[in-house]
Amino acid sequence: MKNLILAIMVATSVSVAGSISGAGVAYSQGTDESKNITTFLNYNLVAGFDLRFEYNRNISDYKEFLTSDINRYALFATYTQPVGYSLSITPKMGMVKTNGEFETLSTLKKVSDSSTDFTYGVELNYDLSDNLALFAGYTDYGHNFKSLKDIKKSEIESKNFSAGLKINF
Repeated sequence: MKNLILAIMVATSVSVAGSISGAGVAYSQGTDESKNITTFLNYNLVAGFDLRFEYNRNISDYKEFLTSDINRYALFATYTQPVGYSLSITPKMGMVKTNGEFETLSTLKKVSDSSTDFTYGVELNYDLSDNLALFAGYTDYGHNFKSLKDIKKSEIESKNFSAGLKINF
């Protein structure tokens, strides 16, 4: 009986779900003054709940490094809750895979690091129309680059404030 109820619940969820429900792009400024570009796709689950596949890339260099390359691939569970006529809030939490490669100024040595961490954030959305919204958000990617032992890690924080555009399908 439990399996039958579970099967009905899954079948109902899948019948409602199963489509890409939106996409977005944002410019992000890190607490470390880094500049980032973020893109994402939302996959509809049920009534306001989405899975979000997000890609974040650093587009600026840090003072401590000759070169730096940071990429983040994240999977978030999100829920969008209306809070007014054209306003909604979207909390998100999930997992992020961070890859970083740096060449230090002091030693000209290349260092790379990669890990998977818990991540969370929140966005405030303003609907311009049924299919278009502006948003402002905060995301803490939660990565400390453990292999960078001799480098001031506060220079490469992983907290981002973003502003962007969402398209709903």
